Amino acid sequence: MQEKGTLVDSIEVCLRDKDGNIKSKHIINNGFWNRLLRKLGLKYNSMTNIGFAQTAAWLLKDIDADHLTYANCDWIGIGTNNTAAGATDTNLLAQVSRLAGVGTREQTTVANDTAQLVTTFSKANDAGLTGTMTIVEIAMFWASTGATAILRQVYSPGDVCNWDAGDTLQVTVKVQIKQGA
Repeated sequence: MQEKGTLVDSIEVCLRDKDGNIKSKHIINNGFWNRLLRKLGLKYNSMTNIGFAQTAAWLLKDIDADHLTYANCDWIGIGTNNTAAGATDTNLLAQVSRLAGVGTREQTTVANDTAQLVTTFSKANDAGLTGTMTIVEIAMFWASTGATAILRQVYSPGDVCNWDAGDTLQVTVKVQIKQGA
């Protein structure tokens, strides 16, 4: 007997001005049309091949008992390149920042079935974020540097961030483990 399982990812992006007012908000990979296009094979989901391999390794003590090879994925990066995402991506194509996030387990269907990582990007959190730029790509990593993305997603329209004016960009990545196709 074979039971199907799946990883379902979604990314939420919220851009706020210096006063906390929402300038834009996106939920990526979560709508009906997105799911339908993925099912028809016309759209790519954001998990990379490395992401699937890492998830499988976490389940087995014999593969990586201490999570040294496949460390925890506690980093989110943002970038400005709008080249379509693909399963073999291992990095952002034009990364502007990568910061550690805060991870929790959340309930989507059953208790603790969803890993959630939240990171807030701002000039205060990364002094390299200056000027105005349009963020259009997001990735989740298992290291602070290097090409180690377990997922990468490109979205449109992008978020025009004016870091010098005090904008903040909060990125929430959710990966749910569930049964079914």
